[in-house]
Amino acid sequence: MKLDINNSQHAALLARYLCGEMAESECNDFEGLVNSEEENVKLVEIMKKQWKVIGGKEEPAVPDSTKAWDRLHSRLEADNLIPDQKLTARNFSRANYIRIAALILVLICTGAILFWSANRSKPSIEMVRLNTLNEENTLIKTLADGSVIYIGSNSLFSFPKEFAPDQRNVELKGEAFFDIALNPAKPFIIETEEAIIEVLGTAFNVRTSNGQNFELIVDRGKVKVTMKNQPGKSEYVIAGEKVTTVNNQIVKSKSTISEHPSWYKHRMHFKDEPLHAIFKVLNRNFNTTFASATPGIGNRKLTVTFDNESVETMTELICLSLNLKSQVKNDSIVLSESRTGDREN
Repeated sequence: MKLDINNSQHAALLARYLCGEMAESECNDFEGLVNSEEENVKLVEIMKKQWKVIGGKEEPAVPDSTKAWDRLHSRLEADNLIPDQKLTARNFSRANYIRIAALILVLICTGAILFWSANRSKPSIEMVRLNTLNEENTLIKTLADGSVIYIGSNSLFSFPKEFAPDQRNVELKGEAFFDIALNPAKPFIIETEEAIIEVLGTAFNVRTSNGQNFELIVDRGKVKVTMKNQPGKSEYVIAGEKVTTVNNQIVKSKSTISEHPSWYKHRMHFKDEPLHAIFKVLNRNFNTTFASATPGIGNRKLTVTFDNESVETMTELICLSLNLKSQVKNDSIVLSESRTGDREN
């Protein structure tokens, strides 16, 4: 049975339980009722906290209804919920005391219950999870803020459909290269099994392994790393530096050119990505200058894999997939709508 604070009998039971006025057998029966429903347990926990706020004892050795009433009366009087007159426990029978105690508990707890119910019914943040399993491709995802994530094989990357107003939170298990869009007012925060990584706008590689090994190499910008087992200690890592874990301790050192990752540029797989996002990745990684003749073309979506292709081959694959044509204008490869028979390369 679910307890209802709007039910006078239930409210009276709750009041007697909190006042410590139940016999042992009755208290055991009531606690059994409470434990039979998860919502009952949460309700009683909330009411216990509220009872402490108004001065109720947590476990009174000897019930003292006079003192309890005095505390309740003072609370009612302070909140202007009763007329300004002197009331004592002697003016009321035990039954009246219980009814008044139940009333004040209802008044105090209704707001708390409504707040709890509202939070309970609030939908959780909807997350998108990209799992690459053991694919050899590098899955490339451009987020709504313009950040580009290169996800390695056997990795899981999770991000919200919509970022919060004050920060951008994502999660990673495995390996990924991050090219983060600059936004000083909205830090980008990555949670791994080992660490919390905070950035504003930078590029870096992160590799994790089941909570055992952690490595971060910064390509450009500055990154703040806080290990979960040392929450009070953070390291700031700049371009040309890396951090690793040794015996669960974070170690910072210089990174060599050979250590800087290039894996993310090989076998690049775009899945249902807008063409303007694909161009951004290609232009940055291969010094190309792809462009769209119109915004509409840039918004067209494409699923394609580039495996160490030449610029000419990539151009041809895109044009064939979306029925476009390409022209070189002012050193840029401009793609536009193609009509039958007029595609140029």
